[in-house]
Amino acid sequence: MTIGRKLREFRQAKDWSLAELAKRSGVALSSLSRMETGKMAGTLDSHLRIARALGIRLSELYAGLDAPGPAAEVKRAEEPADPLATGKGAFLRVLASAPLQKKMLPMLVHLPPKQSTQKQRGPAGSERFLYVLKGQLEVTVGEQKVRAGPGDTIYLQASLPHLLTNAGSTPVQAVSVTCPPSL
Repeated sequence: MTIGRKLREFRQAKDWSLAELAKRSGVALSSLSRMETGKMAGTLDSHLRIARALGIRLSELYAGLDAPGPAAEVKRAEEPADPLATGKGAFLRVLASAPLQKKMLPMLVHLPPKQSTQKQRGPAGSERFLYVLKGQLEVTVGEQKVRAGPGDTIYLQASLPHLLTNAGSTPVQAVSVTCPPSL
């Protein structure tokens, strides 16, 4: 059983709508919806607020959840992975199976010359690590801009609005790891 399914069961047992749970817990309705549908795992803080609103212990919410997956798994290069479009010609490709069931989200970033992703912002406390494979990557976080080339890394607070831009004349490729996972 998944955390989303458990949330739905507890919520429905109280005969509450998602809007009611959002109001009582202070967790955004959209976040609750994504949790219940398995598109988002949520954070420990959101789980605590939901459990309190439902009048249950966190251990009750977590009881019976699926055991962790295998100690190691391979996602083969030939396995389909639909890219997530994030701007004109820019895309992110998720590099792991069932990424929202994991504690980090690895992705391949591709940016054509002079293109940017859409502004991104993760949940509170989230972090992002970027390793540049090709090209010149510029990252804007608030008023700060940093540039990195092949072999360079960038570590940032993903909870702050940030933008990835190709600052050069050749395509950028970079590995991005976000923790906790968020799209």
